[in-house]
Amino acid sequence: MHSNTISKNVFIKVFMALIALTIITISQPYLFPSELAQTVSIQMFISVIKAFLIGAYYMHLKYESPLFRYIVAVALTTLAIFFIILAFDAIYRNEAFDYFS
Repeated sequence: MHSNTISKNVFIKVFMALIALTIITISQPYLFPSELAQTVSIQMFISVIKAFLIGAYYMHLKYESPLFRYIVAVALTTLAIFFIILAFDAIYRNEAFDYFS
């Protein structure tokens, strides 16, 4: 089992990775212009990577017990399911029942 102490170098490397990913997120629409759906997909993928880094290192989930990691994974999966349902509702509701057009 790992000790609960993480070296300062790991935090600095993760911080630099987060800064690099943030710069990529900001510059991505200008460097690789594409349709809005593709841009959103790419930026959501980058944000998932950043959220994983924050959760794993800054919230110390990488060094927690498997049960605790499973509980966090179930909670995040449930949240993702609700977001997907909400996205489908927001996309298709406007096409079928647009009362203002």
